[in-house]
Amino acid sequence: MNGLQLHRGFTTIELLVVIGIISILVAILLPAVQSAREASRRLQCQSNLHQLGIATSAYHGEHECFPPAATQQTSIQYGGYFAVHVHLLPFLEQSSVYNAINFALGTYPTNTLNVGPQGFPNFNAASAADATAMNLAISTFICPSDGIAFGEFGNNYRGNVGVGPQWGTSAEFPDSGNGIFPELGSIRASQVPDGLSHTAEFSERVRGSGVQRALDPQRDIYLAVAVFFTADQLLSACQAAARPNNPDGSARSGERWFWTGRDNTLYNHAQEPNGRIPDCSYGGALPATDMATARSLHPGGVNTLMGDGSVRFTTESIARPIWRAYGTRNGGEVVD
Repeated sequence: MNGLQLHRGFTTIELLVVIGIISILVAILLPAVQSAREASRRLQCQSNLHQLGIATSAYHGEHECFPPAATQQTSIQYGGYFAVHVHLLPFLEQSSVYNAINFALGTYPTNTLNVGPQGFPNFNAASAADATAMNLAISTFICPSDGIAFGEFGNNYRGNVGVGPQWGTSAEFPDSGNGIFPELGSIRASQVPDGLSHTAEFSERVRGSGVQRALDPQRDIYLAVAVFFTADQLLSACQAAARPNNPDGSARSGERWFWTGRDNTLYNHAQEPNGRIPDCSYGGALPATDMATARSLHPGGVNTLMGDGSVRFTTESIARPIWRAYGTRNGGEVVD
């Protein structure tokens, strides 16, 4: 054996043991890494909402009211369907974008269900005039946890319009129009008797899937066919509308931060966050009404900005009456 060297390699069993150990370590560490990444994304979402809260407070300080979710229609040729987000631009260091917008011409959300430019010739003209602003991606309006490519100039943060399906409160719609951003007119802080710390201002909603042929119940909006007047009736209608493999609806939710309506920048408190009933709309209304639920991909719930500027994480297990109480500015509920 003089001069003979033996080179002993790994046996098959030893290799399998090593691979097994590595696999176990990866299985242990990967969820921790993913959790850390999501924690970072969730923190960024909270920061975005905090910035929106500061901007809303600054707007209120200057104008003595909260920004409107839609401006008054002064003629048949004018559509004041600018989002709350548009009015906040100067307070988000986006004054140049704000100054580029043609408010005199108005704007029309052409992705509203059953509404399009074919019925209103000035839709396209208004969109063309504000194309520069409309096609800008603003990072403050995007939650990195969403992780969807659709709607690069879209929006993940929605203003609270209240509980029910319609624009304003009336005998016909008793639980509508009771949020901080009613779609008819604007309100002041003094008109929030429930208290700003007990009333939601903004929350999250994932953007649409962008795939019309296969609507996603978590992301998209189904076309409702029933008539509804209250939040409870709305839930029943949406449950009926979300039939399996039903393509009738919109896959473009949250496509624009520029436009108002529950298909883009507003939401309501009909059901708890990440509710099991998919959202739906009757369509044909400007701005879009009916149901847009707070939804996110954060495990267990959504971030919520309250009227006093505080940001909290609301779990999806919150009782529906409590979540609805957070959605109303004047319901007289006692919540903490």
